[in-house]
Amino acid sequence: MNGDDLFDPSDGSVDRLRQAGSRRVRVLNGPLRGMTHFVGERLGIGRASSSDIQLVHDGISRQHAQIVTDEHGRHVLVDLDSSNGTFIEGQRIRRHVLAPGTSFKIMRIKLVYEEVVEESVEYDDSGVFAVRRIDRETLRGTIDYAQTDLPQPAAPRPRVAGDTEPGLMAAEPEEDRVVARSSGRRTSSAAAAQARGEERHRVVATRKDGSTYEGSLIDDIVDYRELRNRIQRGDAVGPRERALFDALEIRLRAPEPSDQSPARRDFSRFLCHFPAKLRFVSGDELSAAVLDLGVDGTRLRVYDHQIEHDSIVWLAIHLVTRGRARTVVFTGRVAWTCRDHVGLGFAGTPGWEHQGPHRKVAVRTHMDLGEQLRAARATLGRVPLRSRRSSS
Repeated sequence: MNGDDLFDPSDGSVDRLRQAGSRRVRVLNGPLRGMTHFVGERLGIGRASSSDIQLVHDGISRQHAQIVTDEHGRHVLVDLDSSNGTFIEGQRIRRHVLAPGTSFKIMRIKLVYEEVVEESVEYDDSGVFAVRRIDRETLRGTIDYAQTDLPQPAAPRPRVAGDTEPGLMAAEPEEDRVVARSSGRRTSSAAAAQARGEERHRVVATRKDGSTYEGSLIDDIVDYRELRNRIQRGDAVGPRERALFDALEIRLRAPEPSDQSPARRDFSRFLCHFPAKLRFVSGDELSAAVLDLGVDGTRLRVYDHQIEHDSIVWLAIHLVTRGRARTVVFTGRVAWTCRDHVGLGFAGTPGWEHQGPHRKVAVRTHMDLGEQLRAARATLGRVPLRSRRSSS
């Protein structure tokens, strides 16, 4: 049975499923900055790869905090007896009813709970684009990629003397305040991507047989991984979400191997080429090009890098889909490297599994022959030949 007969993820149904929840959490700083996650019945935050929002930091507990729905239908932030706590307005909390615009901290990571305001957005093309920003910093050679405009949280009214209304926030220090960005022009709160200073690259993914992947590969991978986490944790999954998961699994899994060429991966890697960013714990960033992408990982071209194998990095992709901007961030571990290429395995794949207190990590410091050939083709096809300088 074809997965599209059950459920077609390319028909916009994924958007309708996501909009079933009108609240979400957005990460404001750190390697995951810009990433958003819709809040349903429960949202887990912690260091474990099964968390909905995975924060990789030694001071963060594996199951650090969660947002649950109480008997009144309100979302409640609950600290799960973590070692270093969850903080709102500088106060450690155990349980706190959230209101749109509430920001909270876990270690130094700041997050905000916000309302999703959907408005009709006109767009010329329903394609999927990765965005590279072009600005004055780019011309100076210092910054060549910046975050696109994103929805802003509802600004809470500062609490004044005599206020008793729940959900009001005390005035925050200037460095912790969530300030809405302004582009100097009229914009929609639904975050229609602005054309100013942006360089868009259409995201086209192809299979090994040359056929084009229908729909948005990146969004499908994000939805599949999210649903897989929920199913593996035993969370409640409705029949429509289960149908979406089954359809995506058929679309994203590798075909059955033949006797002559046994499959090396459970999921297909789709060939593509679009810009992204690699983020590091240090706060540094490197420009990258995504050359293939699948549920379990990706292959990148990164010129003149000094990335070490087995290090943890974050792959940030700024997308425009159906006229709306969003940031997708994958947490990855470096599986192999060569001079201008890097292979990442995403969190939640077998290379991230734990046995007791020790990590069980499959690490390859070099590419196999097939990967070397693909990397050589990708590089040679885009590097101009240099003329030999005459000796003086």
